[in-house]
Amino acid sequence: MQKFRLSTTALVLSLGLVAAAAADEMTGSVKNVSNTARTIAVELAGKGVHVFKFDAQTQFKNSASAVDIIPDEVVTIDFVQSGSENRAKVVTKVIAPLPPGVSRITGPALKELLKEGGESLALIDSRPAGRYVQGHLPGAISIPLNELEKDGAKLLPTELNKTLVFYCGGLSCMLSPKSATIAVKLGFKDVRMFPEGEPGWKKLDYATESSLSFVKTGNIVLIDLRTAEKAATGYIPRAVNIPLAQLKNAEKQFPEFHAAAIVFYADTDAQTAEALEWTREWEYSNATLFAGGTAAWVSAGNQLLTGAASTKISYARKLAEGEVSIKDFEEIVKSGSQLIVDTRTPEEFAKGHFAGAVNIPAEEMARRYTELPAGKPLALHCSTGTRSELAYDILKEKAIKARYLRANVEFPAGNKIVIKE
Repeated sequence: MQKFRLSTTALVLSLGLVAAAAADEMTGSVKNVSNTARTIAVELAGKGVHVFKFDAQTQFKNSASAVDIIPDEVVTIDFVQSGSENRAKVVTKVIAPLPPGVSRITGPALKELLKEGGESLALIDSRPAGRYVQGHLPGAISIPLNELEKDGAKLLPTELNKTLVFYCGGLSCMLSPKSATIAVKLGFKDVRMFPEGEPGWKKLDYATESSLSFVKTGNIVLIDLRTAEKAATGYIPRAVNIPLAQLKNAEKQFPEFHAAAIVFYADTDAQTAEALEWTREWEYSNATLFAGGTAAWVSAGNQLLTGAASTKISYARKLAEGEVSIKDFEEIVKSGSQLIVDTRTPEEFAKGHFAGAVNIPAEEMARRYTELPAGKPLALHCSTGTRSELAYDILKEKAIKARYLRANVEFPAGNKIVIKE
């Protein structure tokens, strides 16, 4: 049994999470998890992406299974090299400890505290501002850790008796623990932390809010839930009017791409809460609300549009770096202008694949990339986009030109190949 360890020293030293880590452990940030391929890709600063296979014998600690592990979380993996594969024996989600002088608050308790409101509470999002504007806990203010480190005394409230609650990107995230530590050093008496952060809040089916700047310029679907008559008196530009009473029958109008950002606004919180319930049931993971609706929009100095609002959703997804659109991928398949690389398992490949495609599973790409022809552009795909993106990241590190398809690809027996978002 051969084991070895690689370490993310920034996390280890800043939080003291594994100050004396065993020699058979690897600690890094989760890049992605594929339950279809049963792999976890872990990224180490300066050392690239490493892929680990898990199976029924793999033990999970601090999480029930791989389903509970999300990108950007930190994991420690005890693994054994089996042939060309790294097989995970134990996967432990690293949980950032509470700093001295900081108490933990649960999601339900925080929700009740927010209901009470008042000037005695400040809820602080320690994540980068870009993450905050897309979706944050209700009433939270944005104070990214890097800004707090520079000028904490000016950014935090002046009343040292005020309750401060910090959160960030989940149990492994080190931003809120470090922010809370700064607050304690500055003399605040009641400093708390919600360790589960924004992912944990959404897991409890609680609403998150998008900022005005994201509503203005983000690549979103903006939905006005008011009646057509009410919307006609004044609606936010770009909004599509789907009254709440009609929403439950409007699922087919929404983008096929379920990671699309959906933002709702209405006259009451109860209306937006009901809309969020429907979209969660439809598995849209990035549905939020715009608190205050048209009143908040106008109070910020913006104009409303009047007259009949559009009732049809028009959404064009902005591609990420390295991503290829479905339309362009289909043209590549038709023209044969690029080599198609199928990053699924050999078993999946055998059941159906594109003509002329080569099969290199994503988890084997770091070892087998030399099999690819030099200088020929590559188009990568899998069944959903998770594994093809991982393969793209590996090839990018090798300075190999490629693009990947983030879409559902199906090869039904005897039928036409299906590609959809």
